[in-house]
Amino acid sequence: MAAPSWITSKVAGTIVGIFCAGITVMLIEKAGHALLGTSTPVDPSAITTPMHLSVLVAWVVGVAVGAAVATRWSRATSVVPGMIVGAVLLAGTIANLVAIRHPVWMALAALVLMPVAALLSARALRPAS
Repeated sequence: MAAPSWITSKVAGTIVGIFCAGITVMLIEKAGHALLGTSTPVDPSAITTPMHLSVLVAWVVGVAVGAAVATRWSRATSVVPGMIVGAVLLAGTIANLVAIRHPVWMALAALVLMPVAALLSARALRPAS
């Protein structure tokens, strides 16, 4: 028996992808904090480059996972669901970058790598048409 169409819709896939992306970011950031320690954003000088890198990796991997889930879940032949996931997470990242001071290299890397990760992941996992 086939799944009801609303379950595999692009909207449902996008929502599930956003959720999975958020969970992925949270888990990778938690692992980074466990390995590298934490610091308060009030004192940016106490935050090391590896700490920043672990957060950047979490953002990029989270977007890639979320885009892949959205594309595969919705059975989309286009990259639109995955790119929407990437746009939502990028908007959250921009809000984070504005609210908390980050190094310029980290902001630029996030602004470049997150959309690229979403696009590549969505392209790789869309079904053959």
